[in-house]
Amino acid sequence: TTPAPVVKPPAPPAPLVQEGKGVTKQELMKLSKIQLEELGREHGIELDTAAGNHKWRDATNLEMDQIREYKVFIDKGKFSVSKIPRGFNLLRTHLVYDVKHDGRHKARLVANGNLTDVPVDSVYSGVVSLRGFRMCLFIAELNGLQSYATDIGNAYLEGFTNEKLYVKAGKEFGEQEGHLLIVSRSLYGLRTSGVRWNETLARCLKKLGFERSKGEDDIWIRDAGDHYELVATYVDLSLIHI
Repeated sequence: TTPAPVVKPPAPPAPLVQEGKGVTKQELMKLSKIQLEELGREHGIELDTAAGNHKWRDATNLEMDQIREYKVFIDKGKFSVSKIPRGFNLLRTHLVYDVKHDGRHKARLVANGNLTDVPVDSVYSGVVSLRGFRMCLFIAELNGLQSYATDIGNAYLEGFTNEKLYVKAGKEFGEQEGHLLIVSRSLYGLRTSGVRWNETLARCLKKLGFERSKGEDDIWIRDAGDHYELVATYVDLSLIHI
């Protein structure tokens, strides 16, 4: 009898994104921060060139414009060791790129907070429980309230950091390249940015007349006469019932 043919398993699909100039993951792990940043920028340029557009360049420019608009850093001029304030430590940053569900190309400047000291105080950022979320929906339905879901853009940048950190600006900072920048705002990636944002949101809600629920810290209540208005917070997401 004729032996059955040997069926070879299908080859694994090619990765959607190459690991960078043919290097392996092990080799990528050995690259320095500066080499990784250069690699990321080069790939962004290559992708723009291949696609015939400037989407990644525009995304980077938009992010850095927002960083300047929020005054995330205090510019101390050309970098010099003598300009570093006493007690301040170097912070490394990098750009993270993503394609959103609606097709937008998003760049985000992120701090390497994992390399900073572990804070001794709380790093909690408001996260409503599932039970609290359901209770808000039940109360809203019971009282015929309108419900709105919100996503607050650049939420962390609304807060001010108390971490003593500085950055030596890289190419992504444009004309500020090579400058000494003091971190002023709660940059994404910092260990304490979540709690700084939570404090900022709490101050805003208190000014609007809301009070924390005694049953759950991340549900805020305001007396509207014949009913109570509710805000449930989940980091930078909010469910509002009015």
